[in-house]
Amino acid sequence: MQIPFRISSATATLTTNIFVTIIAALTVGGCAHAPATLNAQTASLPTRCGISSEQLQRIQTLNTEVVARGFAPGITTQIYCDGKPLLNETRGLADVARNRSLAGDDLFRIYSMTKPLTSLAAMILVDELKLKLNDPVAKYLPEFSSASVFDSGETPETLKTKMLKRPITVRDLMRHTAGLTYMSPAPGAVNRLYVLRGIDNGGGAFVMPADKSAPVTNISEFTRRIATIPLLYQPGELFSYGNATDVLAAVVEKASGQRFREFMSTRIFTPLKMQDTFFEVPPEKITRLTAAYAAKSAESGNGNVLRSTRIDTLGRGTVAQIEDPKTSVFSKPRIIDFGGAGLISTASDYQRFLQMLLQDGALEGTRIVSPGTVAEMTRNQLDAMALATPNLAAQGLGFGLGFARFLNPAKAPAAVPANGYFWGGAASTYFWVDPDRRISGVVMTQVFGGDVMPFYLEMLNTLYQSDRARQRAESPIEAMQASHSVRAELIPAVDIAQTPQATQSKTR
Repeated sequence: MQIPFRISSATATLTTNIFVTIIAALTVGGCAHAPATLNAQTASLPTRCGISSEQLQRIQTLNTEVVARGFAPGITTQIYCDGKPLLNETRGLADVARNRSLAGDDLFRIYSMTKPLTSLAAMILVDELKLKLNDPVAKYLPEFSSASVFDSGETPETLKTKMLKRPITVRDLMRHTAGLTYMSPAPGAVNRLYVLRGIDNGGGAFVMPADKSAPVTNISEFTRRIATIPLLYQPGELFSYGNATDVLAAVVEKASGQRFREFMSTRIFTPLKMQDTFFEVPPEKITRLTAAYAAKSAESGNGNVLRSTRIDTLGRGTVAQIEDPKTSVFSKPRIIDFGGAGLISTASDYQRFLQMLLQDGALEGTRIVSPGTVAEMTRNQLDAMALATPNLAAQGLGFGLGFARFLNPAKAPAAVPANGYFWGGAASTYFWVDPDRRISGVVMTQVFGGDVMPFYLEMLNTLYQSDRARQRAESPIEAMQASHSVRAELIPAVDIAQTPQATQSKTR
């Protein structure tokens, strides 16, 4: 499923499928790119965390191909072993129009990579007994006390609802079993109501409601409108990706008594020395913000969390700029701190977050959460019914509190860490954590759609092919169903809506 998005310019409107509207305008025949900046000396490195210098050189080659073949203007890749960098490489351009080379400290729109950080914020409050995972959301946001569930009907006018079997809980918000969704062009009555009521996916400024009501101007109105829309499913029933983490941010505000951005800054970013992570880019740092691009993908969305295409079937990529950093919505005041897709960050900042997780909730002597809390966040939280959600079950995936989990790696369409967890963002940003081998990885580009993902997943193939062979030996039938050289899209296609253009359209 693909989602529309809106141009942030006051005069431009994109209201149809991203690949129909954007790709028609793609006339750039590829991106010029600056010479690679190599920050890792891999030729003589001994094997660490099971990673050889040959594997790192292969990943460098993949980074080169991403840029040289036009799939992204630039790419930053960081791979850490036991808290120390094995690979820290930046190649290409941050801004094609200005011919500006990508730098290691450049800023990226991380979109849904915001979700794990928001989940961490909630878990800080759980540690402090100010919040409980099984608390009803209505305890903090009373508007959800009257929530209902979709029963039948093809349009908003014919929609019928039924009562909840149990309340939505804080845990439901973090594991995406709250029955919430995202605004989309899907024909369903519930999706249409998100469009009618102007529910932003977190990628921009104002969304003009299709019902011609006033736009949402604060977090309270945002959650109130969501609460009036029927849930897609009963709480806990199925995995449904959507605005749940935005609602979680509102819960954090209520439970902490602080604006969400203030809580994130004082309790996470400052203690972890994540000095380049924020909801708005400070004026003095705006020159480090990358431009954003869009591209056509070789594979249309099918709802799977991991979607595959062989790398050797890809031709040349073509991208078109869709947001200038100097006029970005992230350079302007934002009235809502979107916990699902609202953050800007760097590869190095995000690595500090991952290192804290690998070190059981503490980094450099500063504890953020307890070891038990990290274990709770990164274990599968879905029961058998929710795990049966087709886009999870087919690929052996579960979901924790902010992260996807590999439960049956033999079903994954690529080599993956057996006990790893991961997620990514709409603009082709990705991360993974391998607690067994003490590895963490971050890949940053700024391309919506397109085919950066094949190269990212080939990186995992490069690192975990030996694990894959063992998984095949242990589960040969399931492993035969998984291809060996593939493309992954770690976010369901709905996440494409979280573009910087998700701001101005009045028509759905």
